[in-house]
Amino acid sequence: MLASLVMLLMVGCAAVQNAESLVKEGKWQAVGEQDGVRGLPSRSMTDLEELAQRAGVDNVDVNEYEAGYNEGIDRYCDVGNAYDIGLSGMQYLGVCSYLPDGLRFQMEWQRGFEDFQSADQTF
Repeated sequence: MLASLVMLLMVGCAAVQNAESLVKEGKWQAVGEQDGVRGLPSRSMTDLEELAQRAGVDNVDVNEYEAGYNEGIDRYCDVGNAYDIGLSGMQYLGVCSYLPDGLRFQMEWQRGFEDFQSADQTF
C-alpha cells in the first residue's frame, strides 16, 4: 500500500507535466489520466476548450481525454489506496461515488483522513 501511495503522490506532485504542454503535444489522454489519478472531477467541455485555447490548439479530443480519465480514475478509486490517500491529507471530491465500491472507498478514505487529522493535531 505504501508503494501505491508513493506512486500516487509522485504522479500528483509532478502535476506530472503541465496540462497545457501536454495539450500542445496532442496528449489529451495523458491530461485525462492525470486528472483521474489525482482524484479530480472530469473537466467539462468548456474547461477543455479553454485549456486548448491557452495551449494554442484548435481542437479538443474529448474521446482521448475521457479514455485517459477513466484509466486514471480506475487507479485512483482502488479501495486498497483509499486509506492511504486520506492519511496523506488529500481531499476526496466524490469521484468514486458512482462505482460499485464507491461507498467503501469513501469510508476507507474517511478513516485515513481522520487519522491524518488526529496526527496533525498531536504536534
